[in-house]
Amino acid sequence: MPGGKIVFYTGILPITMDEEGMAVVMGHEVSHALLNHGQQRMSSDIIAQLGAVGVGAAVSGKNEQTQQIAMQAYGVGAQVGALLPFSRSHESEADKVGLTLMAIAGYNPEAAIPFWNRMAKAGGGAPPEFLSTHPSNTTRINDLKKEIPKAKAQAAKFGVTFK
Repeated sequence: MPGGKIVFYTGILPITMDEEGMAVVMGHEVSHALLNHGQQRMSSDIIAQLGAVGVGAAVSGKNEQTQQIAMQAYGVGAQVGALLPFSRSHESEADKVGLTLMAIAGYNPEAAIPFWNRMAKAGGGAPPEFLSTHPSNTTRINDLKKEIPKAKAQAAKFGVTFK
């Protein structure tokens, strides 16, 4: 949030279930802040808007239907081809860095897996991953399983160990 505040809604507390689950969420959200994802997202949105202006200028002499088709095609293409993948990459990056942050703080990074399993159960129907701002729960879980040993290794550098 503006001013460097980390916020999450109380509705997620039943899913966090415990302190380790909350560490998963906090590590993820702190990672967004540390990695300047908000600023990067604003920059990508501005670039997309500039692209729309360029497309609008390129088709300005065309009939209204052609202009509408061009702008809609640009909008869908920018969203599905650039903005959504960019957002998903931020989410994946925040998951990975958050895992390391929680491990360095002394929380077992393996707690991320049951947390995301609970999220998957609570989430209900989700759009296909390519139409979402977030990776699917399955993708997240698979990626995090690969990252857990790395997070533990980073924590070990600070003298933190796990069973």
